[in-house]
Amino acid sequence: MTDPEIHTWWPQLSADGKYALEALGGEVIPDVVRDEVERITGIRMPRDEQLTAGDRDFIRTQSEAVD
Repeated sequence: MTDPEIHTWWPQLSADGKYALEALGGEVIPDVVRDEVERITGIRMPRDEQLTAGDRDFIRTQSEAVD
């Protein structure tokens, strides 16, 4: 099974979950965030799941202010 793509769950993620992921470097996604993503998508994620470079880019674009 493949991991859920970030664009499918990011909009539904809680503000606390988004903040936690924005603060991550190359660290493992916190359990509380991973559990929330699993509830949103119905897809289990590995306990050692990390954000990809593409995921971090996606988060950065979602955080940028729109003119």
